[in-house]
Amino acid sequence: QTLSEATQQTIDSEVRRLVQEGYDDAKRILTEKRADLDVLANGLLEFETLTGDELIGLLQGKIPVREDVPPAAPPARPSPVPTAGARPSPEPDADGLEPHPV
Repeated sequence: QTLSEATQQTIDSEVRRLVQEGYDDAKRILTEKRADLDVLANGLLEFETLTGDELIGLLQGKIPVREDVPPAAPPARPSPVPTAGARPSPEPDADGLEPHPV
């Protein structure tokens, strides 16, 4: 279905307005909250990950306290690929002699 030129212009104009409004709001919020943004960015640079409570604490001026305990290593999973090694030699015959091809 084709739209008239006037309808296309109306849609384009509305989309442009919505995008510009979103951009202006985002820029205003980031400008107003720049200090909070810097605090959170520095916290993430220092700790790499933060919980929700730690984020709130940072915004309240509290520095997260963490014990210097390394995270536990995940349990080792057995490999689906068998390990390489010597194959067991074939069992000798009941008389203790190995077969000798002719």
